[in-house]
Amino acid sequence: MGRQVEQYEILQKMFLERLIRRSEVQKFEESLLPHQQATMPDGQTVLERAVLQHNVLAASRVYRNMRLPDLGALLEVTPERAEKIAAKMIGEQRLGGFIDQRSGVIHFEGDADNLQSWDRYIQNVCNQVNGVLTKIKEVEATALAAGPAPMSDD
Repeated sequence: MGRQVEQYEILQKMFLERLIRRSEVQKFEESLLPHQQATMPDGQTVLERAVLQHNVLAASRVYRNMRLPDLGALLEVTPERAEKIAAKMIGEQRLGGFIDQRSGVIHFEGDADNLQSWDRYIQNVCNQVNGVLTKIKEVEATALAAGPAPMSDD
């Protein structure tokens, strides 16, 4: 049912904090009405700016640090623009991290604990599934060893 929504994929990526490509943004923009396509003084749409900031946050969930040219390539903008976006977000405390301008590297902070917590959660779920499978095999082996159940003549 959810896949019937035309913008399902971009909304899912927003929700799951995954990178959104420029082509996906353009496809989404085509579905907007003219009054929903507000443009900022710098010529960028509100949607484009929001997606760029979203993508910086998505990158911070995956990487501990990265070179600014690589961040620019990931965001599909120049390294200078990527640095400007990230610096503004850091300054507004919407992104944890710092930029080493000498080495041209952005360092993201705060997500290592979240990733480790998520890893522990996944490991716990896998262990529980393995426990259930072991119990099923034990019950199955016991049932097979006991032989077929007698049939009643009701």
